[in-house]
Amino acid sequence: MVSRIRMKLDLFAQSFLLFTLILVFSSESKQSSIITLIALVLVQILSTAQLWLKHAYRPARVYLVLFLATGALLPFGLYFFNPLAWLILLALSLIYSAHTIRIALVVLRRPRSFWDIS
Repeated sequence: MVSRIRMKLDLFAQSFLLFTLILVFSSESKQSSIITLIALVLVQILSTAQLWLKHAYRPARVYLVLFLATGALLPFGLYFFNPLAWLILLALSLIYSAHTIRIALVVLRRPRSFWDIS
C-alpha cells in the first residue's frame, strides 16, 4: 500500500518542477527549460519505477515503458523533429502528473487505521 508521505513527497516534487518549468519557460530560456523538463521526467521515471516495483501498481508499468521508450527515441526525434520531440515529452510528463494527482487523491482519502492516528 502506498503511504501518504510518499505520495505527498512525490506530488510536491512534481509540482515544484512543473512550476519551475512554467517560470523558466516564460523567461524564454530554452536551455533552462530543457534541463528542467529532463529533471521532471527523471523524477517521474523514478516515481513510476518505485510504484511498479515496490507497490506492484500495474498502471505504473505502462508509464514506465512509455517514458523509457520516449527516452530511447528522443535522440532520433531530436535529430528529425526537434520541437515535436520536446512537446511529446512534455505531454507525457503532464499526463503522468495528472495521473499522480489522481493517485494522491485516492491515497489521501483512504481511511486511516487506529494505529496511524497520532
